[in-house]
Amino acid sequence: MTSAPALRTTATALDATMRHLVTGVTVLTCGTAAEAEGVTVSTLTTVPGDPPMVCVALRQGSRGLAALLAAGGFVANGLAADHEWLARHFARRRRPRGLAQLPAGAWDEHPGEPGPRLRGAVCWLTCRLERTVAAGNHEFLFAGVLAGGSHATAPLVNFAGVLHAGPDSPSPRVSTERKTHP
Repeated sequence: MTSAPALRTTATALDATMRHLVTGVTVLTCGTAAEAEGVTVSTLTTVPGDPPMVCVALRQGSRGLAALLAAGGFVANGLAADHEWLARHFARRRRPRGLAQLPAGAWDEHPGEPGPRLRGAVCWLTCRLERTVAAGNHEFLFAGVLAGGSHATAPLVNFAGVLHAGPDSPSPRVSTERKTHP
């Protein structure tokens, strides 16, 4: 077995190394109807401890970051293996705004949630923005998880910059409505 050269302490070397970690692909959504916005990320992670929180990094100055900050929350939609087209759509910088940008039936609005849910997602989390931290050329958003759910289907994963179908999920559908904030 051969290994890659040792990591040098540069951002470019770190990026090249980190591309070899498998990550889930998530679309964060916020807003309603004509103002709905979405952005593809592969940096969503849980924050250990209680209350339940997640953290995600977005490029400073991006349209997605501006929309999420203005909305004060988002819905994190874990993409299914057949959602590669959604991942690519929401990764594009130039795309239409609002629910009309996708075919009818691709997403649903749920009253009281900060954004629409994508149909067929592996999982979803309703999140309220708690704090932001600037680091490098990104903004890290920490958000409390208000509710979530999942269903058993194969996820979409990112490995070395290429999207792949992940394995089928062995777990049954789960739904939580645990409130972490009043």
